[in-house]
Amino acid sequence: MFIEKWKDTAFGSDFGGDFKDFLEGINVDKLTLTEIYKHCDLKKFFDEPELLNQQTDNNVNLDNPNFDQYVHYEEAVIALTAIVAECELNGSANLTNAYGSKTLTFDINLSELTTLNNALSHIHNNPEKFVLFEMCGDEEREETLLDIAEIIEQLKNCINQKS
Repeated sequence: MFIEKWKDTAFGSDFGGDFKDFLEGINVDKLTLTEIYKHCDLKKFFDEPELLNQQTDNNVNLDNPNFDQYVHYEEAVIALTAIVAECELNGSANLTNAYGSKTLTFDINLSELTTLNNALSHIHNNPEKFVLFEMCGDEEREETLLDIAEIIEQLKNCINQKS
């Protein structure tokens, strides 16, 4: 559905692809934010958003027994919200259509959807605060922001359906 359209924005970068791989590696039938939080420190940014104002290079550390691994916060949020929106709208996210190897399903509540929507909206409204956009040319930046706006729109639709 949408995941194919958003795949370059969500998973086309090294860090977006790494976060997708990380999510595919969590061995559960249905992903939850609680399960994801057990394997990375993304939640600290949701709980303390003022951390995002300290620098443009905010890293989410991922559990990896082989080496220290991290992804940029904004790329983790973009990848996660694309998958969540697809799951909510389509029942699952077939990542084989988006550089992945699995179909993921997600169990998320209204409060968690709102948290993700707020996080992605903050990125969209403040691109100058994130290293991802420092690395983009003008055209790529605009395309990325358009995809993010579409993901936000779909998250809002999901929130409205759960309300």
